[in-house]
Amino acid sequence: MKDGKGEEKGQAIEQQTASLTDVFDAMGRGVTVVSGNKRLAAVTLRAFEQVALERGLEAWPTPRIWHWPVWLNNVWEEAVISGSVPTPAFLLTPQQERRIWEDIVTESLAGQPLQQVPGVVRGVQEAWQLIQSWHISLTRDGFRYNRDSFAFFQWASQFSTRCRERGWLSSACLAERLQEYWQVGALAAPDELFLIGFDELAPRQHLLLCALVEAGCTVRWIRLADKDARAVRTVFPDARREAAGMARWVHDRLEKNPMARIGVIVPEFVTHREFVAQALDDMLVPQAIRPGHQSVERPYNLSLGLPLSAYPIVRTALMLLGLLNKAVSLEAASHLLRSPFIFGWQEETGPRALLDVQIREAGELEVSLGTLRYRASQADRPWYCPLFAENLGRWVQAMSDFRDTARPGQWSERFAEGLEAIGWAKGRPLSSEEYQSAQAWRELLVSFATLEPVTGAMRLSAALAQLSAMARERLFQPQTEVATVQVLELYQASWFQFDHLWIMGLHDGVWPPALHPNPFIPLPMQRADRLPRASEAHELQAARTVTQRLLACANEVVVSCAQQSGDEILRSSPLVVHLPASDSKALVKPDRLLWRDMVHEGAELTMLENDPAPALGDEQARGGSTVFKLQAACPFRAFAELRLGARPIRQAEIGPDAMVRGSLMHRVLEKVWSVLDSSERLAATNVKQLQILVGEQVADALAEMSRRYPRTFTKRFCKMEAERLRAQALEWLEREKHREPFQVIEREASHEVTVGGLGVRLRIDRIDELKDGRRVVIDYKTGHVSASQWFGDRPDEPQLPLYSLAVSGNVAGLLFAQVRSGAMAFKGVVEDEDMIGGVRAWNRLQQTRDSESWFEVLYSWRIAMEALGEAFCEGEAAVDPKQYPHTCRYCELGPLCRVDESMAKQAESGVG
Repeated sequence: MKDGKGEEKGQAIEQQTASLTDVFDAMGRGVTVVSGNKRLAAVTLRAFEQVALERGLEAWPTPRIWHWPVWLNNVWEEAVISGSVPTPAFLLTPQQERRIWEDIVTESLAGQPLQQVPGVVRGVQEAWQLIQSWHISLTRDGFRYNRDSFAFFQWASQFSTRCRERGWLSSACLAERLQEYWQVGALAAPDELFLIGFDELAPRQHLLLCALVEAGCTVRWIRLADKDARAVRTVFPDARREAAGMARWVHDRLEKNPMARIGVIVPEFVTHREFVAQALDDMLVPQAIRPGHQSVERPYNLSLGLPLSAYPIVRTALMLLGLLNKAVSLEAASHLLRSPFIFGWQEETGPRALLDVQIREAGELEVSLGTLRYRASQADRPWYCPLFAENLGRWVQAMSDFRDTARPGQWSERFAEGLEAIGWAKGRPLSSEEYQSAQAWRELLVSFATLEPVTGAMRLSAALAQLSAMARERLFQPQTEVATVQVLELYQASWFQFDHLWIMGLHDGVWPPALHPNPFIPLPMQRADRLPRASEAHELQAARTVTQRLLACANEVVVSCAQQSGDEILRSSPLVVHLPASDSKALVKPDRLLWRDMVHEGAELTMLENDPAPALGDEQARGGSTVFKLQAACPFRAFAELRLGARPIRQAEIGPDAMVRGSLMHRVLEKVWSVLDSSERLAATNVKQLQILVGEQVADALAEMSRRYPRTFTKRFCKMEAERLRAQALEWLEREKHREPFQVIEREASHEVTVGGLGVRLRIDRIDELKDGRRVVIDYKTGHVSASQWFGDRPDEPQLPLYSLAVSGNVAGLLFAQVRSGAMAFKGVVEDEDMIGGVRAWNRLQQTRDSESWFEVLYSWRIAMEALGEAFCEGEAAVDPKQYPHTCRYCELGPLCRVDESMAKQAESGVG
């Protein structure tokens, strides 16, 4: 207990030095062993089992070793079951407590302005745990220290009242309750208790242990004897090279002794986890980079798990539950089609990938379940996925009586039924990690159901949000075989001993650790009671203690840090500067190549002067004018995209993209001119009639587009889009009224033409016939355009020059109709000046200064188009961008053609 000055009563629990063998012997006798962290309990248990096997034992009682909070829960459960506690309170789980705190914070007046309730609740729950563990009275006047602490005082008071009125027991208060039961003799104390892996004891832990001692229990707080260690420090240029050096060092030690116990301590574990694992993979399991070998057993173990939601099989489960919504996000639908954790994936991998492409090509950010099922059922399509369609059918049937509101237990049951019906985690054998992740997910559903005593009915959106939050907050690490290499957080390394230890990233910015007091407990109170991360003196002393222990827990110890992180200069922690410095090159063999480097160095290069693609032959080319545009820009891109099909998948955007908006205007103008058909009828139509006509055609065009893009073209959106389209169409028609007389003779007509041996099908927006019989070809554009890009051997925009080859009769002009608000204009080239207002004749252009007639301009286009067509047919596929790097700016084939490499080599050799 504590008096007003914070002094504790009861005898002190002192640390004792012992060997690992002493601990194993105690475990064999059935002594309860309590560890300071969960990882230590698991590793010690496996080490005990290994020793038992080495001693020739075939069976043994299950050792009683638990992490501190698990041990408290077990004692409580045994007490309740045995009847030692006549009227037990309902012990809350951490998830239940979190929900109660969320309700209190959200409902309170002080909680109204808070934008990030989950983050605040984490801090509040931590503060509650701290004041219980450090035996701090909630009634202190000091909680009026500031607004945050007073808000916590109010919330904690409500929490205490709610627990008392409803018979709940906070898990943070369990130690105090058990202490009381042992003090009055209501619970039988164990004969002996071992503590391992505790650097220090919180006041509440100390009081509980004193109560056990008074009840006749022998408590032994164990620390292992120090080793005769050789410790050095070293530095690396950056963290990645530091991790690579560490991995090489680990490989060297394992090469000398495969049974060596090796530890790697990473203070900034969360930040560095990924590239530390990558470095160890590169050196210890290089085959993991090969397809199909990602789940290979690794000789190392990462102590810190990932959020459960980060594991692929769990992410798939969460995505599947999203099907309960009326619409599924494109991201979720794509994930489900590519997921190997849904029945039938092995049989339908290819078709499901094609269906993924198909729904992406639709260009919408959402897809309905009905649409997804319909597409998967199209038997005459390459994306036919009958098993996936059946899965969706079973899902729909299982959810046929779905209700939007239910209690957590009902939601949990419904979620499990739905996942079972759709074939989640079925169809192929699961790896150990996948199986354990699936089991952890099922346990999470059980935990979600336990929220029922503390919350009422929930809507679907709230239930999914709660379940997703629980999956993100739960850290999960699959169990593996005993690994020779343990990668640990700094504070997890308590009580571990190794043959070799590498402590990486121990720079002055992380060690001693920066202060991080809880914002809801007054700072003076935290410092007076010596709460963690609140006092410089306390943290420095604790860091010194941990450092001394780590430097003495292995025969060989290396402490390293990077010299720089971004723009920040780093230095070794001041707590290890006394260690002798060692050159990193002396510690790590610099000549050891990675497996992938050895493969690369062993490759033999074959020099090819010219390697054309196979000729087109009887193969059908698709793409229309795109063939000529890509061939002119870069022959390789034309070959890769149009013959190999190496095209990027369409990326959906919020709202219709430029292509869809352009198609809308095309359709509106096509329908308008199908009614008007000439300048004469346009002039004869008054303003009111024209507005009605345009309005009708806009409505028809939007109705067509709504059927194609139902999620995007909603009623509200169509109303806004109709106003834009009407305004632009009317503005454009006003521009057309000022032209010389013409007749619209073709609209969206198909033309077939052979150019350079290449058969091409073109769709021309519009062809007008002038009163003298000459023809003008028009292509609608809603963006900025220019005719200057039509010329040369490799024109940037060959579309209209190509159209001139397909149109019969006397072509007198090629025009872009730039339909753009505030910039309505015809742009192009015509035979005679003033034929189309604002468009210059051919002999007024710089690009045609060498031509002597309009016929010669048309002929030059034919020559250029013929050459491009022939090159495509003959398989000309050189990596030859017209204007590097500008031409390559929007091309995604760089990794395939390696244009940057080739251009760099040309620059080095002075070519080009």
